[in-house]
Amino acid sequence: MRRRQSYPVLQRKEFVDARFEALRQKLLLSGHRITPQRLCVLHALTNSTTHPSAEEIYNQVHKTCPTTSLATIYKTLQTLKDMGEVIELEFSDGSNRYDGMRAQTHPHVVCTQCNKITDIDLTGLDDINQLAGDQSGYQIDHRRIEFYGLCGDCQEH
Repeated sequence: MRRRQSYPVLQRKEFVDARFEALRQKLLLSGHRITPQRLCVLHALTNSTTHPSAEEIYNQVHKTCPTTSLATIYKTLQTLKDMGEVIELEFSDGSNRYDGMRAQTHPHVVCTQCNKITDIDLTGLDDINQLAGDQSGYQIDHRRIEFYGLCGDCQEH
């Protein structure tokens, strides 16, 4: 298993800025208005170093755009999901989280104690949709792979 690569601060900033601009352009090109509230949501989503919940995004956005409602956060996230630009990680307890940095399907590792979510890159998953379809007879359109355990911080406590 490869650990998630950490990037030097400058490379991370350039990546975040590029992702923010790509999301803004995609919204604009698809006919959506670019409101200050939407820009604040994009900023909160792309600048997060975690996989934030809608409430966490709301709390961040509310600092700079206090008139933004939680409904606006959910609507913007839904729009980005519909455009294939955000992945929603749904959990049975309702604590859904959002990944706006990597819109392609990829595995996650979730800490069962602190709920931290980490992206991982695994080789050999490209053919898994085809294999699942061949064995089941389904036409597979997407997948979700998660692993659960204790993160390094929780293991130390």
